[in-house]
Amino acid sequence: MIDLAISLDENSKGVAIVETNHGLQLLAPDWPQDCDFQLVTYGPDAKQCAVVAAADLAEDIGFALVALKSVFLKGQKKPHWYQRLQKYAAGAETQRINNRL
Repeated sequence: MIDLAISLDENSKGVAIVETNHGLQLLAPDWPQDCDFQLVTYGPDAKQCAVVAAADLAEDIGFALVALKSVFLKGQKKPHWYQRLQKYAAGAETQRINNRL
């Protein structure tokens, strides 16, 4: 799962305790100290989460779209979900991704 989270507190070991947009409280060992909110990823039964940089997510989406591009026939209209993901990846730092989309 990926979600937005805010920092609530720290535990006794100095690890950030965060709350996701869905009310789940998790430990976030890699939480940046100067941030109020971040994207995080976690599993269904997770007790902790990992911070996801938005730029990294955009780049990953871009690479996935490049891999999926061959699934569609040339000239075939892409589904709406693909078009939305293209918008999300448009901010990726690397031009090589955008040039292949």
